[in-house]
Amino acid sequence: MKINNRTTNLPQYHFDKIDILKDKVRKEGRELIDIGIGDPDLEPPKEVNEALIEALSYKGYHNYPKGSGIVKLKKQVVKDYKLNYGVDLTEDEVLITIGSKEALSNIIPTVCDINDYIILPDPSYPAYESCSRLWGVIPYKMPLIEEKNYYPNLNLIPENIKKVSKLMIINYPNNPTGANLKKDFLEEVKEMCAKYNIVLCNDGAYKEIVNKKEDRLSILMGGISNCIEFSSFSKAFSMTGYRIGYVAGDKNIIKALGEVKNNMDSGQFMPIQYSALRAIKDCSYYIEYINEVYRKRKVLAESILDEKNIKYFKGEGTFYIWCKIPTGYTTDEFCSELLLKKGIVVTPGSAFGRLGYGYFRIALTKDEEVIRNTLNKLDRYSKN
Repeated sequence: MKINNRTTNLPQYHFDKIDILKDKVRKEGRELIDIGIGDPDLEPPKEVNEALIEALSYKGYHNYPKGSGIVKLKKQVVKDYKLNYGVDLTEDEVLITIGSKEALSNIIPTVCDINDYIILPDPSYPAYESCSRLWGVIPYKMPLIEEKNYYPNLNLIPENIKKVSKLMIINYPNNPTGANLKKDFLEEVKEMCAKYNIVLCNDGAYKEIVNKKEDRLSILMGGISNCIEFSSFSKAFSMTGYRIGYVAGDKNIIKALGEVKNNMDSGQFMPIQYSALRAIKDCSYYIEYINEVYRKRKVLAESILDEKNIKYFKGEGTFYIWCKIPTGYTTDEFCSELLLKKGIVVTPGSAFGRLGYGYFRIALTKDEEVIRNTLNKLDRYSKN
């Protein structure tokens, strides 16, 4: 049987390599501490679980849901954007999704034809490139470098690429670096995309997780024309297993995305949608709570990294710390040594693209005691 070339030519998923090493350590009977994966250790708000259990008993909630999502949840998303970002939306400008990853896989065929160009950041979430290639779309990588605080220099994107690109994906707050969206960059990137008729998409999966509440920004601020934003309940409410998110923005794009979605899936289970409704409606306190938890963990982790002479980027968003590989190691050598010799799992920067080489990512998804004990196992490295 012949498999699609776009499937067979996909690069090996980096986390598969890590899993092989993890299995090796486990077979030796040694303990592993995983501070690599971005899966929160915190429980969702109790109201979320209560809403889920309650909705499970309702008649009709086990049938097919409406593809675009329940109206009450969409209305609450509209209210949330107005309250937190000053953005005016209507229900027709919101689409409920099975997590933001589903939205990513569907937006590409919504906007792009085979052999069209898509502009992506480097480093970035690996699924951006893999989904593009699976749909036969050609990625152009725009560099994100520390000297520019992990914003792309839009002037360096070649004119011919701008003219032929259909879609640009950005991701702020940024995974893996922790950089947050800034108003001046927001204005610049929206202006460029409007000029070249490029659909601008922000993956805002971490948009609620910022150092300060006033740092919460959305690309929909200042106008939604030709713009959409992915959002997720996974990180904001510690609901990664629920697989629930939403897309908001330009009505025409949302409508087209909904048509693609209706041909790909049958929507998310209604009790899960009602649990998400309870989260966004009644649990704003929880976002303040987790941001304080992650802030304390970040302060602790950064203090230990300073003691170990490991350099890192002081990001303003997400629960990640983007660290430089110590002198004398390659990325894979360092991360493999941590795993095999110390039982510490981090994510190698190489998983996020060519410009991730020379870095590794720490996820603050363990409690302070685990973070302290784990990072204290690190060697003290040369300052050079």
